[in-house]
Amino acid sequence: MTALHPGRRLTSVLAACALVGAALAAQAPAAGAATGDSAARPATTYARTAADKRIASALSSRVTTTRFGSSFSGAVMDSGSNTLLWSKGGDSALMPASTTKLVTAHNVLTTFGPAYRLTTVVRQGSASNRVVLVGSGDPTLTSTALDALASSTATALRAKGVRSVRVYADDHLFPAPSLATGWKSSYVPRDITPVRALVRSQRHVDDTTVDAAVYFRDRLGAHGVSAGYWGRARASTSAAVLASKAGYRMDTIVNQMLLSSDNEHAEALHKLVGIRLGKGASWSGAATAQRARMVSRGLTLTALYDGSGLSRSDRLSSVQLARVVDAAFDARNSTSLASLRSTAAMPTSGRTGTLQSDYGRFVTAEAKCAVGKVYAKTGSLSDAVSLAGWTVGQDGRVKTFAFVVNGRSSTLTLKQSIDMLAATVNGCY
Repeated sequence: MTALHPGRRLTSVLAACALVGAALAAQAPAAGAATGDSAARPATTYARTAADKRIASALSSRVTTTRFGSSFSGAVMDSGSNTLLWSKGGDSALMPASTTKLVTAHNVLTTFGPAYRLTTVVRQGSASNRVVLVGSGDPTLTSTALDALASSTATALRAKGVRSVRVYADDHLFPAPSLATGWKSSYVPRDITPVRALVRSQRHVDDTTVDAAVYFRDRLGAHGVSAGYWGRARASTSAAVLASKAGYRMDTIVNQMLLSSDNEHAEALHKLVGIRLGKGASWSGAATAQRARMVSRGLTLTALYDGSGLSRSDRLSSVQLARVVDAAFDARNSTSLASLRSTAAMPTSGRTGTLQSDYGRFVTAEAKCAVGKVYAKTGSLSDAVSLAGWTVGQDGRVKTFAFVVNGRSSTLTLKQSIDMLAATVNGCY
Protein backbone atom coordinates (compact mmCIF):
# COMPACT_ATOMS: atom_id res chain seq x y z
CA MET A 1 0.00 0.00 0.00
CA THR A 2 1.06 3.59 -0.14
CA ALA A 3 2.93 5.50 2.52
CA LEU A 4 1.30 5.87 5.95
CA HIS A 5 -1.50 3.41 5.07
CA PRO A 6 -2.12 0.90 7.93
CA GLY A 7 -1.50 -2.79 7.46
CA ARG A 8 1.13 -2.61 4.71
CA ARG A 9 2.20 -6.22 5.06
CA LEU A 10 0.06 -9.10 3.85
CA THR A 11 -2.19 -10.35 6.64
CA SER A 12 -4.83 -12.72 5.34
CA VAL A 13 -6.56 -13.34 2.06
CA LEU A 14 -10.06 -14.69 1.68
CA ALA A 15 -9.97 -18.24 0.36
CA ALA A 16 -13.06 -17.96 -1.79
CA CYS A 17 -13.49 -15.66 -4.77
CA ALA A 18 -17.12 -14.81 -3.95
CA LEU A 19 -18.90 -12.78 -6.62
CA VAL A 20 -21.93 -10.67 -5.94
CA GLY A 21 -23.83 -12.61 -8.56
CA ALA A 22 -27.37 -11.39 -8.83
CA ALA A 23 -26.55 -7.74 -9.42
CA LEU A 24 -23.74 -8.54 -11.81
CA ALA A 25 -25.81 -10.96 -13.87
CA ALA A 26 -28.54 -8.39 -14.16
CA GLN A 27 -26.13 -5.82 -15.54
CA ALA A 28 -23.83 -7.90 -17.70
CA PRO A 29 -24.13 -7.06 -21.40
CA ALA A 30 -25.23 -9.89 -23.64
CA ALA A 31 -22.38 -11.99 -24.99
CA GLY A 32 -20.85 -10.21 -27.92
CA ALA A 33 -22.68 -6.98 -27.14
CA ALA A 34 -19.55 -5.23 -25.91
CA THR A 35 -16.48 -4.94 -28.08
CA GLY A 36 -14.11 -3.15 -25.75
CA ASP A 37 -13.46 -1.95 -22.23
CA SER A 38 -15.79 0.54 -20.64
CA ALA A 39 -13.99 3.54 -22.12
CA ALA A 40 -14.39 2.08 -25.58
CA ARG A 41 -18.06 1.09 -25.25
CA PRO A 42 -20.41 3.62 -26.81
CA ALA A 43 -22.75 5.09 -24.24
CA THR A 44 -26.31 3.92 -24.83
CA THR A 45 -29.44 5.96 -24.30
CA TYR A 46 -30.06 5.58 -20.61
CA ALA A 47 -32.94 6.92 -18.57
CA ARG A 48 -31.53 7.84 -15.19
CA THR A 49 -33.28 6.17 -12.31
CA ALA A 50 -34.56 7.85 -9.19
CA ALA A 51 -31.55 6.35 -7.39
CA ASP A 52 -29.19 7.95 -9.93
CA LYS A 53 -30.78 11.35 -9.48
CA ARG A 54 -30.58 11.10 -5.73
CA ILE A 55 -26.92 10.10 -5.86
CA ALA A 56 -26.07 13.11 -8.00
CA SER A 57 -28.05 15.53 -5.87
CA ALA A 58 -26.72 14.23 -2.56
CA LEU A 59 -23.10 14.17 -3.71
CA SER A 60 -23.33 17.70 -5.04
CA SER A 61 -24.41 18.95 -1.63
CA ARG A 62 -22.06 16.75 0.39
CA VAL A 63 -18.83 17.38 -1.52
CA THR A 64 -17.84 20.69 0.02
CA THR A 65 -14.53 22.50 0.23
CA THR A 66 -14.92 22.50 4.01
CA ARG A 67 -14.79 18.72 4.02
CA PHE A 68 -12.51 18.00 1.08
CA GLY A 69 -10.60 21.16 0.20
CA SER A 70 -10.08 22.48 -3.32
CA SER A 71 -8.09 19.55 -4.79
CA PHE A 72 -10.90 17.06 -5.26
CA SER A 73 -11.81 14.71 -8.10
CA GLY A 74 -14.93 12.57 -7.98
CA ALA A 75 -16.92 10.51 -10.47
CA VAL A 76 -19.76 7.98 -10.42
CA MET A 77 -20.79 5.79 -13.35
CA ASP A 78 -23.71 3.50 -14.08
CA SER A 79 -21.79 0.45 -15.23
CA GLY A 80 -24.49 -1.26 -17.24
CA SER A 81 -25.03 1.73 -19.51
CA ASN A 82 -21.52 3.18 -19.29
CA THR A 83 -23.06 6.50 -18.27
CA LEU A 84 -21.27 9.12 -16.19
CA LEU A 85 -23.88 9.95 -13.55
CA TRP A 86 -22.02 12.56 -11.55
CA SER A 87 -18.69 14.28 -11.60
CA LYS A 88 -16.93 17.04 -9.76
CA GLY A 89 -13.42 17.72 -11.01
CA GLY A 90 -13.76 14.34 -12.67
CA ASP A 91 -11.07 15.04 -15.24
CA SER A 92 -8.67 16.64 -12.75
CA ALA A 93 -5.59 14.44 -12.50
CA LEU A 94 -4.38 14.12 -8.91
CA MET A 95 -2.08 11.81 -6.93
CA PRO A 96 -4.10 8.57 -6.83
CA ALA A 97 -2.01 6.84 -4.14
CA SER A 98 -2.72 3.09 -3.88
CA THR A 99 -5.75 3.16 -6.17
CA THR A 100 -2.99 2.96 -8.81
CA LYS A 101 -2.94 -0.75 -7.98
CA LEU A 102 -6.23 -1.09 -9.86
CA VAL A 103 -4.34 -0.19 -13.05
CA THR A 104 -1.63 -2.71 -12.15
CA ALA A 105 -4.25 -5.39 -11.54
CA HIS A 106 -6.01 -4.63 -14.82
CA ASN A 107 -2.78 -4.76 -16.79
CA VAL A 108 -1.31 -7.95 -15.35
CA LEU A 109 -4.59 -9.87 -15.53
CA THR A 110 -5.30 -8.89 -19.13
CA THR A 111 -1.67 -9.48 -20.14
CA PHE A 112 -1.01 -12.86 -18.48
CA GLY A 113 -4.50 -14.12 -17.74
CA PRO A 114 -5.80 -15.08 -14.29
CA ALA A 115 -4.61 -18.70 -14.43
CA TYR A 116 -0.97 -17.95 -15.30
CA ARG A 117 1.65 -19.16 -12.81
CA LEU A 118 5.19 -17.87 -12.38
CA THR A 119 7.73 -20.70 -12.17
CA THR A 120 10.94 -20.60 -10.14
CA VAL A 121 13.64 -22.98 -11.35
CA VAL A 122 17.04 -24.36 -10.36
CA ARG A 123 19.43 -24.84 -13.28
CA GLN A 124 22.71 -26.66 -13.60
CA GLY A 125 25.62 -24.27 -13.28
CA SER A 126 28.82 -24.12 -15.33
CA ALA A 127 30.11 -27.28 -13.62
CA SER A 128 28.51 -30.39 -12.16
CA ASN A 129 29.01 -29.09 -8.64
CA ARG A 130 27.33 -25.73 -9.30
CA VAL A 131 23.62 -24.90 -9.25
CA VAL A 132 21.80 -21.63 -9.91
CA LEU A 133 18.54 -20.60 -8.24
CA VAL A 134 16.73 -18.45 -10.82
CA GLY A 135 14.22 -15.81 -9.72
CA SER A 136 11.00 -15.54 -11.75
CA GLY A 137 9.81 -12.28 -10.23
CA ASP A 138 7.24 -14.15 -8.14
CA PRO A 139 6.50 -11.93 -5.11
CA THR A 140 4.71 -14.81 -3.35
CA LEU A 141 7.49 -17.40 -3.45
CA THR A 142 7.41 -19.14 -0.07
CA SER A 143 9.92 -20.88 2.17
CA THR A 144 7.91 -24.05 1.62
CA ALA A 145 8.33 -23.74 -2.15
CA LEU A 146 12.08 -23.19 -1.77
CA ASP A 147 12.32 -26.26 0.45
CA ALA A 148 10.53 -28.28 -2.23
CA LEU A 149 12.99 -26.96 -4.83
CA ALA A 150 15.89 -27.93 -2.58
CA SER A 151 14.50 -31.42 -2.08
CA SER A 152 14.05 -32.01 -5.83
CA THR A 153 17.48 -30.52 -6.58
CA ALA A 154 19.15 -32.72 -3.97
CA THR A 155 17.49 -35.81 -5.44
CA ALA A 156 18.71 -34.91 -8.94
CA LEU A 157 22.25 -34.22 -7.71
CA ARG A 158 22.52 -37.39 -5.68
CA ALA A 159 21.37 -39.40 -8.70
CA LYS A 160 24.45 -38.06 -10.47
CA GLY A 161 26.72 -38.80 -7.54
CA VAL A 162 27.09 -35.13 -6.52
CA ARG A 163 27.10 -34.57 -2.76
CA SER A 164 28.53 -31.06 -2.46
CA VAL A 165 27.70 -27.96 -4.52
CA ARG A 166 28.16 -24.24 -4.87
CA VAL A 167 24.88 -22.31 -4.91
CA TYR A 168 24.48 -19.18 -7.02
CA ALA A 169 21.50 -16.85 -7.37
CA ASP A 170 20.20 -15.32 -10.60
CA ASP A 171 17.92 -12.31 -10.11
CA HIS A 172 18.75 -10.55 -13.38
CA LEU A 173 15.10 -10.53 -14.49
CA PHE A 174 14.68 -7.24 -12.64
CA PRO A 175 17.33 -4.50 -12.67
CA ALA A 176 19.11 -3.51 -9.46
CA PRO A 177 16.65 -1.75 -7.13
CA SER A 178 16.37 2.02 -7.49
CA LEU A 179 13.89 4.76 -6.68
CA ALA A 180 11.08 5.29 -9.15
CA THR A 181 10.32 8.82 -10.28
CA GLY A 182 8.45 10.53 -7.47
CA TRP A 183 9.58 8.18 -4.69
CA LYS A 184 10.95 9.63 -1.49
CA SER A 185 14.15 7.96 -0.31
CA SER A 186 12.39 7.28 3.01
CA TYR A 187 9.93 4.93 1.26
CA VAL A 188 12.66 2.27 1.13
CA PRO A 189 12.57 0.25 3.32
CA ARG A 190 9.79 1.87 5.37
CA ASP A 191 7.01 1.35 2.84
CA ILE A 192 8.56 -1.04 0.36
CA THR A 193 11.40 -3.55 0.36
CA PRO A 194 13.90 -3.15 -2.51
CA VAL A 195 12.20 -4.95 -5.39
CA ARG A 196 14.15 -7.94 -6.68
CA ALA A 197 13.21 -10.95 -8.82
CA LEU A 198 13.92 -13.38 -5.99
CA VAL A 199 12.24 -13.07 -2.59
CA ARG A 200 11.26 -15.55 0.12
CA SER A 201 7.96 -15.27 2.02
CA GLN A 202 7.94 -11.48 1.70
CA ARG A 203 10.93 -11.21 3.99
CA HIS A 204 11.54 -7.58 4.90
CA VAL A 205 15.31 -7.60 4.34
CA ASP A 206 17.59 -5.38 2.27
CA ASP A 207 18.75 -8.11 -0.14
CA THR A 208 15.95 -10.61 -0.66
CA THR A 209 18.02 -12.48 -3.26
CA VAL A 210 20.77 -13.39 -0.82
CA ASP A 211 18.18 -14.24 1.83
CA ALA A 212 16.39 -16.68 -0.50
CA ALA A 213 19.61 -18.24 -1.81
CA VAL A 214 21.04 -18.80 1.67
CA TYR A 215 17.80 -20.43 2.78
CA PHE A 216 17.89 -22.66 -0.32
CA ARG A 217 21.51 -23.56 0.49
CA ASP A 218 20.54 -24.55 4.02
CA ARG A 219 17.65 -26.69 2.81
CA LEU A 220 19.95 -28.49 0.36
CA GLY A 221 22.04 -29.43 3.37
CA ALA A 222 18.97 -30.69 5.17
CA HIS A 223 18.23 -32.90 2.16
CA GLY A 224 21.66 -34.48 2.08
CA VAL A 225 23.73 -32.22 -0.20
CA SER A 226 26.26 -29.93 1.48
CA ALA A 227 26.31 -26.49 -0.08
CA GLY A 228 27.82 -23.03 0.14
CA TYR A 229 26.48 -19.76 -1.22
CA TRP A 230 28.86 -18.23 -3.76
CA GLY A 231 27.00 -15.11 -4.86
CA ARG A 232 25.16 -14.02 -7.98
CA ALA A 233 25.59 -15.62 -11.41
CA ARG A 234 23.49 -15.62 -14.53
CA ALA A 235 22.19 -19.04 -15.48
CA SER A 236 22.38 -20.26 -19.06
CA THR A 237 18.92 -20.68 -20.55
CA SER A 238 20.18 -23.85 -22.20
CA ALA A 239 21.38 -25.38 -18.93
CA ALA A 240 19.49 -28.37 -17.57
CA VAL A 241 16.61 -27.67 -15.19
CA LEU A 242 17.20 -29.63 -11.98
CA ALA A 243 13.99 -28.54 -10.27
CA SER A 244 11.04 -26.24 -10.85
CA LYS A 245 8.14 -24.95 -8.80
CA ALA A 246 5.06 -23.17 -10.12
CA GLY A 247 3.67 -20.48 -7.85
CA TYR A 248 0.17 -19.26 -7.16
CA ARG A 249 -2.23 -18.33 -9.94
CA MET A 250 -1.89 -14.76 -11.12
CA ASP A 251 -5.37 -13.84 -9.90
CA THR A 252 -4.45 -15.09 -6.41
CA ILE A 253 -1.40 -12.82 -6.39
CA VAL A 254 -3.54 -9.91 -7.57
CA ASN A 255 -6.12 -10.66 -4.89
CA GLN A 256 -3.43 -10.49 -2.22
CA MET A 257 -2.07 -7.25 -3.65
CA LEU A 258 -5.43 -5.47 -3.67
CA LEU A 259 -6.85 -6.75 -0.40
CA SER A 260 -3.83 -5.83 1.71
CA SER A 261 -2.50 -3.11 -0.63
CA ASP A 262 0.90 -4.76 -0.93
CA ASN A 263 3.55 -2.56 -2.54
CA GLU A 264 6.06 -5.34 -3.24
CA HIS A 265 3.43 -7.36 -5.07
CA ALA A 266 2.42 -4.32 -7.10
CA GLU A 267 5.91 -3.40 -8.27
CA ALA A 268 6.81 -6.99 -9.16
CA LEU A 269 3.64 -7.33 -11.25
CA HIS A 270 4.25 -3.91 -12.83
CA LYS A 271 7.73 -4.98 -13.93
CA LEU A 272 6.51 -8.36 -15.19
CA VAL A 273 4.02 -6.65 -17.50
CA GLY A 274 6.88 -4.54 -18.85
CA ILE A 275 8.88 -7.68 -19.62
CA ARG A 276 5.95 -9.55 -21.18
CA LEU A 277 5.14 -6.61 -23.47
CA GLY A 278 8.75 -6.30 -24.58
CA LYS A 279 9.54 -3.02 -22.83
CA GLY A 280 11.72 -4.40 -20.06
CA ALA A 281 11.60 -4.16 -16.27
CA SER A 282 13.26 -0.76 -15.82
CA TRP A 283 11.01 1.93 -14.39
CA SER A 284 10.77 3.66 -17.76
CA GLY A 285 10.20 0.40 -19.64
CA ALA A 286 7.49 -0.78 -17.26
CA ALA A 287 5.77 2.61 -17.41
CA THR A 288 5.81 2.54 -21.21
CA ALA A 289 4.23 -0.92 -21.17
CA GLN A 290 1.71 0.21 -18.57
CA ARG A 291 0.46 3.04 -20.76
CA ALA A 292 0.47 0.91 -23.92
CA ARG A 293 -1.59 -1.79 -22.24
CA MET A 294 -4.17 0.71 -21.06
CA VAL A 295 -4.46 2.31 -24.48
CA SER A 296 -4.83 -1.09 -26.15
CA ARG A 297 -7.81 -1.77 -23.88
CA GLY A 298 -9.51 1.53 -24.58
CA LEU A 299 -8.52 3.12 -21.28
CA THR A 300 -6.41 6.16 -20.44
CA LEU A 301 -4.07 7.43 -17.77
CA THR A 302 -2.47 10.81 -17.23
CA ALA A 303 0.92 9.95 -15.73
CA LEU A 304 2.06 6.88 -13.80
CA TYR A 305 5.64 6.04 -12.85
CA ASP A 306 5.16 2.90 -10.75
CA GLY A 307 2.70 0.13 -10.04
CA SER A 308 2.00 0.76 -6.35
CA GLY A 309 1.02 4.42 -6.27
CA LEU A 310 3.86 5.48 -3.99
CA SER A 311 5.09 7.97 -6.56
CA ARG A 312 4.24 11.56 -5.84
CA SER A 313 4.46 12.19 -9.58
CA ASP A 314 1.62 9.78 -10.39
CA ARG A 315 -1.54 11.40 -11.73
CA LEU A 316 -4.95 9.87 -12.41
CA SER A 317 -8.41 11.41 -12.54
CA SER A 318 -11.47 9.99 -10.86
CA VAL A 319 -13.08 9.36 -14.25
CA GLN A 320 -10.04 7.33 -15.33
CA LEU A 321 -10.17 5.27 -12.13
CA ALA A 322 -13.93 4.71 -12.33
CA ARG A 323 -13.50 3.45 -15.90
CA VAL A 324 -10.78 0.99 -14.85
CA VAL A 325 -13.23 -0.50 -12.33
CA ASP A 326 -16.01 -0.38 -14.92
CA ALA A 327 -13.88 -2.47 -17.30
CA ALA A 328 -14.34 -5.43 -14.95
CA PHE A 329 -18.04 -5.45 -15.85
CA ASP A 330 -17.38 -5.54 -19.59
CA ALA A 331 -18.45 -8.81 -21.23
CA ARG A 332 -15.05 -9.51 -22.78
CA ASN A 333 -13.40 -9.19 -19.35
CA SER A 334 -15.83 -11.45 -17.50
CA THR A 335 -13.06 -13.97 -16.81
CA SER A 336 -9.85 -11.95 -16.93
CA LEU A 337 -10.96 -9.20 -14.55
CA ALA A 338 -13.12 -11.26 -12.21
CA SER A 339 -10.87 -10.19 -9.33
CA LEU A 340 -12.12 -6.61 -9.55
CA ARG A 341 -15.64 -7.93 -8.99
CA SER A 342 -14.58 -10.22 -6.16
CA THR A 343 -14.57 -9.90 -2.39
CA ALA A 344 -11.40 -11.99 -2.43
CA ALA A 345 -9.58 -9.02 -3.92
CA MET A 346 -11.53 -5.83 -3.32
CA PRO A 347 -11.69 -4.74 0.33
CA THR A 348 -15.25 -4.89 1.62
CA SER A 349 -16.60 -1.91 3.55
CA GLY A 350 -16.23 -2.35 7.30
CA ARG A 351 -15.21 -5.98 6.97
CA THR A 352 -12.05 -6.93 5.07
CA GLY A 353 -8.67 -5.74 3.88
CA THR A 354 -7.87 -2.06 4.20
CA LEU A 355 -11.56 -1.19 4.73
CA GLN A 356 -11.87 -3.14 7.99
CA SER A 357 -13.70 -1.45 10.85
CA ASP A 358 -10.49 -1.96 12.88
CA TYR A 359 -9.04 0.81 10.72
CA GLY A 360 -11.99 3.05 11.50
CA ARG A 361 -13.59 2.54 8.09
CA PHE A 362 -17.38 2.61 7.64
CA VAL A 363 -18.02 3.03 11.36
CA THR A 364 -19.52 6.53 11.39
CA ALA A 365 -23.25 7.23 11.51
CA GLU A 366 -23.19 8.35 7.87
CA ALA A 367 -21.33 5.33 6.49
CA LYS A 368 -22.10 2.31 8.67
CA CYS A 369 -25.30 1.62 6.72
CA ALA A 370 -23.00 0.59 3.83
CA VAL A 371 -21.07 -2.07 5.76
CA GLY A 372 -20.67 -5.09 3.49
CA LYS A 373 -22.07 -3.21 0.49
CA VAL A 374 -19.08 -1.34 -0.95
CA TYR A 375 -16.09 -3.01 -2.64
CA ALA A 376 -13.22 -0.62 -3.17
CA LYS A 377 -9.47 -0.05 -3.24
CA THR A 378 -8.11 2.45 -0.76
CA GLY A 379 -5.23 4.85 -1.18
CA SER A 380 -3.30 7.08 1.18
CA LEU A 381 -0.19 9.24 1.15
CA SER A 382 0.66 11.88 3.72
CA ASP A 383 -1.44 14.41 1.80
CA ALA A 384 -3.62 12.24 -0.42
CA VAL A 385 -6.62 9.99 0.21
CA SER A 386 -8.51 8.02 -2.41
CA LEU A 387 -11.15 5.33 -2.80
CA ALA A 388 -12.22 3.63 -6.04
CA GLY A 389 -14.54 0.69 -6.52
CA TRP A 390 -18.15 -0.27 -6.95
CA THR A 391 -21.43 -0.87 -5.17
CA VAL A 392 -24.96 -1.92 -6.07
CA GLY A 393 -27.25 1.09 -5.92
CA GLN A 394 -30.77 1.22 -4.57
CA ASP A 395 -32.02 0.57 -8.12
CA GLY A 396 -30.17 -2.77 -8.18
CA ARG A 397 -27.64 -1.53 -10.73
CA VAL A 398 -23.85 -1.54 -10.36
CA LYS A 399 -22.33 1.90 -9.83
CA THR A 400 -18.57 2.37 -10.16
CA PHE A 401 -16.97 5.34 -8.49
CA ALA A 402 -13.74 7.06 -7.56
CA PHE A 403 -12.97 9.88 -5.13
CA VAL A 404 -9.51 11.44 -4.82
CA VAL A 405 -8.45 14.21 -2.43
CA ASN A 406 -5.05 15.91 -2.48
CA GLY A 407 -3.57 18.70 -0.42
CA ARG A 408 -5.05 17.64 2.91
CA SER A 409 -3.53 15.57 5.69
CA SER A 410 -4.40 11.90 5.42
CA THR A 411 -6.44 11.81 8.61
CA LEU A 412 -9.01 9.25 9.68
CA THR A 413 -11.62 12.01 9.55
CA LEU A 414 -10.90 12.60 5.86
CA LYS A 415 -11.03 8.86 5.11
CA GLN A 416 -14.35 8.60 6.93
CA SER A 417 -15.70 11.50 4.90
CA ILE A 418 -14.85 9.59 1.72
CA ASP A 419 -16.56 6.53 3.19
CA MET A 420 -19.64 8.73 3.53
CA LEU A 421 -19.47 9.48 -0.20
CA ALA A 422 -19.33 5.77 -1.01
CA ALA A 423 -22.36 5.18 1.20
CA THR A 424 -24.08 7.93 -0.73
CA VAL A 425 -23.39 6.09 -3.99
CA ASN A 426 -24.85 2.93 -2.47
CA GLY A 427 -27.87 5.04 -1.56
CA CYS A 428 -28.16 3.91 2.04
CA TYR A 429 -27.26 7.41 3.28
